[in-house]
Amino acid sequence: MSPFRILLAAVVVLGLALGAAGTAFYVGFVRDLPSFETLADYRPPLTSNVFDRQGRPIGEFYEHRRQLTPLEDVPRLVIRAFLAAEDDTFYEHAGVDYLSILRAAWANLRAGGEKVQGASTITQQTVKQLLLSSEQTYKRKIRELILARRIEQRFSKDEILYLYLNQIYFGAGAYGIGEAARTYFGKTIGEIDASEAAMLAGLPKAPGRNSPYLNPERAEERRVYVLDRMQEEGFLGAEAHATAVESPPLLRDREAEANSAASYVTEEVRRSLVAILGNDAVLHGGLRIETSIDLDLQTAAVAAVRGGLEALDRRRGYRGPLRRVEDLEADGPTDALEELARLNAFEEQPEPHGRPLVALVLDVEKERARIALAPGIDAELRLEDLGWARREEERRREVKDLTKVFSAGDIVPVMLASDEVEEGALPRARLAQHPEAQGALLSFEIETGDILAMVGGYDFKDSEFNRTTQASRQPGSAFKPIVYAAALGRGYTPASVLYDRPVVIESEGFTWRPENYGRKFLGPILLGEALARSVNNATIHLLQDVGIDHVMEFSRQLGIEGPLERNLGLALGSNPVTLLEITRAYGIFAAGGRRVEPRLILRVLDRDGQVLLEALPLAAPMEEPTEETLETAELPEPAEEGELPEGYAMPPQQAYLASSVLRLVVDHPRGTGRRARSLGRPVAGKTGTTNDQGDAWFVGFSPDVATGVWVGFDEKRVLGRGETGGRAALPIWIEFMGAALAGRPVRDFAVPEGIVFARIDSKSGLLATSASDQTLFQAFAEGTEPTEQADRAVTRTGFTIDLLKEGFALFQ
Repeated sequence: MSPFRILLAAVVVLGLALGAAGTAFYVGFVRDLPSFETLADYRPPLTSNVFDRQGRPIGEFYEHRRQLTPLEDVPRLVIRAFLAAEDDTFYEHAGVDYLSILRAAWANLRAGGEKVQGASTITQQTVKQLLLSSEQTYKRKIRELILARRIEQRFSKDEILYLYLNQIYFGAGAYGIGEAARTYFGKTIGEIDASEAAMLAGLPKAPGRNSPYLNPERAEERRVYVLDRMQEEGFLGAEAHATAVESPPLLRDREAEANSAASYVTEEVRRSLVAILGNDAVLHGGLRIETSIDLDLQTAAVAAVRGGLEALDRRRGYRGPLRRVEDLEADGPTDALEELARLNAFEEQPEPHGRPLVALVLDVEKERARIALAPGIDAELRLEDLGWARREEERRREVKDLTKVFSAGDIVPVMLASDEVEEGALPRARLAQHPEAQGALLSFEIETGDILAMVGGYDFKDSEFNRTTQASRQPGSAFKPIVYAAALGRGYTPASVLYDRPVVIESEGFTWRPENYGRKFLGPILLGEALARSVNNATIHLLQDVGIDHVMEFSRQLGIEGPLERNLGLALGSNPVTLLEITRAYGIFAAGGRRVEPRLILRVLDRDGQVLLEALPLAAPMEEPTEETLETAELPEPAEEGELPEGYAMPPQQAYLASSVLRLVVDHPRGTGRRARSLGRPVAGKTGTTNDQGDAWFVGFSPDVATGVWVGFDEKRVLGRGETGGRAALPIWIEFMGAALAGRPVRDFAVPEGIVFARIDSKSGLLATSASDQTLFQAFAEGTEPTEQADRAVTRTGFTIDLLKEGFALFQ
């Protein structure tokens, strides 16, 4: 064979081999490369943020916590920190730095094959984060190099840097540079200084190993390394470098967010939006969720509920130590104190004030007890702070000797009272027993229905169950205003005389004899005073006269949605309701009969600023009652009335009269809500207490704000002797309403047309002949006011209400 033919054959074989190799390379590395065109419209999963009515952040929803930060918002100093740490030739190479690859290969070879140095450019890291997996194979690495080159041809350097800074993971749940700045320092990216920039730039290579929370020493080494590299690259001068090295960043407290006052609010928002938009949109959609909540009032509400429950818990007494350390003197407290140091998280949270702690009682004297929180951290409990700490079975006795309360070896819950310590004294602590009872509060504006505050329990971390919307409990006497308001629409007036006399109901061998709280019958009593003093039997007689069916129908008109049993127990609140239902019903009284829809979510916008939802009510909107919802077969024909305006549950005159008698609960000298007079402005409301003090309520309103409070246990338990709505719930209501009304002008309830006023005798309900302590200035629907004077009635009839009362003494 001629040389020419041999050469030709060799060329053909070589060509075929190269073709086969090229085909194999294409099939193995190029053919199924992921498309990077989608990166032009980069839309990663974003955090959905929740804001209060003033635009203050109160919560967030996410799977990957990320903010999208435009590159122009990132300070040049921050960009330079990343270039120094990750890719100092970023603006010079074409996606792959071959010199760095050779340098890294040589370093790794000298280390015996162990990977001690990397050579991935920022472009390669972007490819790995967005287009490829993180598997360590040669095939993936070659595909990464190919894609890096192609991306450099498709996108500008700034576009690649934008993708990189927003995609990478920084640890602590933070994705992207904007979220990292907020997570670690509580700042926007524009507020970051050189020291903080260096710490952030040191995280992406190993977010866990370099975490300042998990490995502070390693994080500090990495921060200084990045600052040194910035100086070497000419990004920092010597003076700026020295200043940054000597200024380690102040990290954000990771617990602050978990203890948000708005946790119940944000969880209610999340549930509502997931039901409407779906879980993916809520967790990944980058929504802007604007709520009606006032963060200041929400904080005040949490403080009021917690303070009220803690006061109740102190009245119930001290339940004893959490546990005990036996043989304290023989074994020494070292092991126990080291365990306490871990439980108290002093390494993560060195500041001990203002948070719950656990302590070991070391020794006890009559007036003080020395306690330890960790090795070398002691404090003391003082008798003067612990008068309440009697055992539950001795709740009427005040503690006078701490040796009868504590023993050495007790593990007890405490809080440090102040960071100011008297000279020569130990820090002062107080016993911080966690309440067993729960509470809830809901408050909204009358005019708009905007919810200002919502608290679903003592502590969201302990229980996510929202007792505002999810718990149905018997309202007790807090339901009575619905009965009285129904009566005011059926011909009764605030001055109508009711009769408080015994009621005995016998059915199928069961006998029901309801009694008043004071176990006395009051005889004839004006309607307004009967409600003010929460007289049970007078209310039952009123229900019998007005009609159970009518009151059930009226309840539905006011938004009571739960099952209602058709019996006289309706008068005393035997049918469970939610705090939302009962507070919403009271809001109708305050709104002049207009239905008020409490709303929590004002507006929801997507990541592009488009409005998705607006003005969502907290619950399903109130509907007109139907025969099915009334749960009764036959209803009486309603009394002839004029057509109500659209959106009204009752005529304005009827609502005003209901408000006026509810004001007597506060204004009457013996009203169950008289403590609310301390607010110094017109308010109305009603206490509620169930049998054996199982649940305590106060629901009330001013002309501007309606607020409901419930206190009780999740299970069927007794709050304690004397723990009525006026004692357990009303103080919470007063404290919160003081804050809610502080910035609002004092004004009275607006008087609608058709209302007149008359001065009446507080005993007979007839016109008073002169002003005195026995008279009352009372509102009436025009045409229903009394026309007869009290003294003339006595002359004509020959007896007075007082004589009637004497006759009723036979029932006592």
